[in-house]
Amino acid sequence: MSKKSPVDLEALDVDELMAITKNAQQLIVEKQHQRLYDAFEKFEEIAESCNTSIDEILKAGEQLEKKRSIKYRNPKNSEETWTGRGRKPTWLVNALDQGQSLEDFAI
Repeated sequence: MSKKSPVDLEALDVDELMAITKNAQQLIVEKQHQRLYDAFEKFEEIAESCNTSIDEILKAGEQLEKKRSIKYRNPKNSEETWTGRGRKPTWLVNALDQGQSLEDFAI
């Protein structure tokens, strides 16, 4: 990439500045699209090298993220979990009301 001399923005009038802004915004959109396209191509290559599909990788990622985000589990029912965000589940509220501490349920 060749180095261009900087434009003296102070010397430009409003119409010229507006044109530069419009062109810059269009270029930003184009470059963002290109970046996403390039990433998608890399993602396809990874999926192919693993003998799988992008959809399968995304599903596995969603499951992994769900497992990673769980911070608390009900020892009486391992299906009942909480991430620590949002309202506390009823099972946890009841246990805390009975004197147990949040750390008792931490994973």
